[in-house]
Amino acid sequence: MSRFLVSRLLKFAVVGGLGTFVNELVFLSTTKLLSISISLALAIELSIIFNFILNDIWTFKDKRVGSFIKRLLKFHMSSASGGIIQYIVVISIIVIMFHFSNASEILAILFFTSYLKLQSLVLGIINFIGIISGFIVRFITSIKWVWP
Repeated sequence: MSRFLVSRLLKFAVVGGLGTFVNELVFLSTTKLLSISISLALAIELSIIFNFILNDIWTFKDKRVGSFIKRLLKFHMSSASGGIIQYIVVISIIVIMFHFSNASEILAILFFTSYLKLQSLVLGIINFIGIISGFIVRFITSIKWVWP
């Protein structure tokens, strides 16, 4: 791996770390008001936008081609794959932890209950595992497609 690629990966990781903070903050602060699924989707979306702005002005400032909106849409689409992975991992861990007996119970908890009887620390750890699971996908699609 070239020194330049390592430098870019480290910058991407710093931005991702800050985006993780945004993601966790939004997720944990909204789970008391919204369903787990809505809170998670909102956290993922806001962190994607946050990460794009920082990556565009710092990590990939020398690779900007096309309009801001075009780069934002490309990043958003490339990050969607990582976001989907994060979403599936988080929901799967919650479903496994609760040992639900039927599908209607799972749907009720995920879409209609505002705050699971999990402590914020446990929810934060589960969400962090999901974030890490999508990191590599986000980096690869960013260097190959958004800022080639």
